[in-house]
Amino acid sequence: MTGTQANYVFTSECYYFIHLKEYLLLAVAIFVSFVFVVWLANLLLRANQRLSSISRREKKQLSLHHPNTAALLSTSATTNGSLPHKDEKGNDQPASMMEQLVPEIMQHTLSYLDYRSLCNMSMTCSVLRRVANDDSVWKAVFHKDFTAEQDAVVPPNEWKAHYSVTKAVADVNMSFYKKFKAKSLRGMSSIWLQADYVKCIHPGGELLSGYDMVMENWKVVFNWIQHFDFSLDEVRVRVRGDVAWVTVKEFVNASVPLLSTNCFELHNGEWFMVHRHSSPQMEPGGVDFGQIG
Repeated sequence: MTGTQANYVFTSECYYFIHLKEYLLLAVAIFVSFVFVVWLANLLLRANQRLSSISRREKKQLSLHHPNTAALLSTSATTNGSLPHKDEKGNDQPASMMEQLVPEIMQHTLSYLDYRSLCNMSMTCSVLRRVANDDSVWKAVFHKDFTAEQDAVVPPNEWKAHYSVTKAVADVNMSFYKKFKAKSLRGMSSIWLQADYVKCIHPGGELLSGYDMVMENWKVVFNWIQHFDFSLDEVRVRVRGDVAWVTVKEFVNASVPLLSTNCFELHNGEWFMVHRHSSPQMEPGGVDFGQIG
């Protein structure tokens, strides 16, 4: 055997052992993965059996704290393991995962939704409608959307109704600024109540009293060349019966902030503006009250 042939045989044997080592490592990795999958499947199976096997003692303890959940757990389960409920035709339908939650947990979860999502959820089924209309859920949503200066609010009826009324006032108030920016005299005339006691005080302006005088002044304002871009901050909405008021800090064309109060009255199911007072925000120490009068 020549030297070249010997080198070739030696090189072939090296490649063989290298590939054999790789195959052994691959086989070990596959075996370890298989053992891990079997162990994980066994662990999940035991956990599922533990969760699905609630003892009578646990049910009794659960019923003391969550009667609604105990009633659900005592309901016969369907073949797929979910709890049934009746549909509109009276037929048994499997309950969803949301419907199987503890009521307090579901109410806390729904409190993170906005009001549109809550209304949509209440139309899905009777179970979710009952939870989505819960007063505690709407109280949480109200304090989330109307955060400041609302801690002492006690609604005359339910929180959902109070939220709806407060949202309606906030929408009318926002519509006022949209009509203002668009210089829409027709739109502005639909915002104000047609009454002789409505009032409007523009920044540095005189008192305008009565619907006709207020609208005539808006006509003059809208004929100005300048445009109006609003940025609103610190919007606070309060509703008391048929009267509501909104305080807001206005930035018109990025100028000096204006402190404004918009008052509304409810007439025939619609909110109308009856009073507006707007004035520039004074700098601290800018007014010497000792010299007034």
